Amino acid sequence: MDFQFNDEQKMFQQSVRELLEKEFAPIVDERDPKGPLSREEGIDVMKKLKKVGVGLDPESIEDLLDPVMFGIIAEEFGRVWPSLLPLFGMGAIPAIFAPSASEDARKRLVPRLEAAEFIGCFAETEPDAGCDTSNLSTTAKREGDYYIVNGTKSWISNATIADTAFVGVKDADTGDATFLLVEKEISPFEATESPKMGWKASPTGEMFFDNCKVPVENEMSLLMEKAITSGSLNIPDGFMKLLTSMTPITAMLTIPRAGMGLASVGIAQAAFEASVKYARERVQFGKPIGRFQLIQDMLYQMNVLIETARLLGYKAATAIIDGDREARRLSAMAKVYGGQAAFKVTDMAIQIHGGMGISQEMPLERYFRDARLMTIPDGTSEIMKLITGYTILGKGFAAYS
Repeated sequence: MDFQFNDEQKMFQQSVRELLEKEFAPIVDERDPKGPLSREEGIDVMKKLKKVGVGLDPESIEDLLDPVMFGIIAEEFGRVWPSLLPLFGMGAIPAIFAPSASEDARKRLVPRLEAAEFIGCFAETEPDAGCDTSNLSTTAKREGDYYIVNGTKSWISNATIADTAFVGVKDADTGDATFLLVEKEISPFEATESPKMGWKASPTGEMFFDNCKVPVENEMSLLMEKAITSGSLNIPDGFMKLLTSMTPITAMLTIPRAGMGLASVGIAQAAFEASVKYARERVQFGKPIGRFQLIQDMLYQMNVLIETARLLGYKAATAIIDGDREARRLSAMAKVYGGQAAFKVTDMAIQIHGGMGISQEMPLERYFRDARLMTIPDGTSEIMKLITGYTILGKGFAAYS
């Protein structure tokens, strides 16, 4: 396995890092505590990132479908400001299918995608179902050329600022689960903010669908068939293999889960870098604290956790590229291990900083809060462990069914 980025990946990583350091690192500690980004702020972020090829338009989104490139984006965002990641990670799923929607929808959505003015969300989680996504209560009743959608979604990233949602529903007639592409402008829905302990600037909310009318042609299987046959969706061969060897949603979730693991690595890396700097500069008992054995032991533990989580994250990304069915297991493991690593690393970083570690004058408490959040979204660590167990043991051993 090649553990080095190629030249294109190195250049991409450098350009993303430089832009994040220039545009967002100077403002994150002041802006993040103020709470969720407005839609205008979110669009401003997306326009700035589009300059380095990070975007949801048909051309740029190919990098979000490349697991290694998305891993680079996730890690770099995690290192500077993880609250920005859902704009692209969660927005990518509806953006993938937007060019395959009806002609009317394409006329509305594609210009937004190209202008970096499209904000999407992936609406699956529900108040009662949580991680049990096989037991959705949001229904879609077919009436002629439309589905009538009713239900509530919870803890949805971008919910309050999204113009387009990819909504998980249960067909009221067949009982089958599927997803619908829902445009707020055409099929209005409501959303309210849900305050949380970390990722403070990322809008997260509850969504309400009350007799929401959605065209039948916006159903996932039809969108995917049209995307593949028309060539509007350039899917890598390996990822296409996953899409056809497991349920499409299971395959699609491998990328964001590996990405979450690598975003955790980015958070941990920022905390580690701050700790190394502080250990060199902080003097106690007449010498830098970096000369104390217990400080060096913590730095060792932090460094090992980061390096291991990074390797597992990119191993999962490589499995997705290869179309290896092990991608499901590896992406689940990467998410769990990365989240746990970030939590442990940021905890030790606070300890190294002592009193300054718990001060809001330093970013350590933000790193800690953001790291703690990583074990919950996109499937809790516990569910990821059960997925891993099932993929190891095989059919008949699902602990959650």
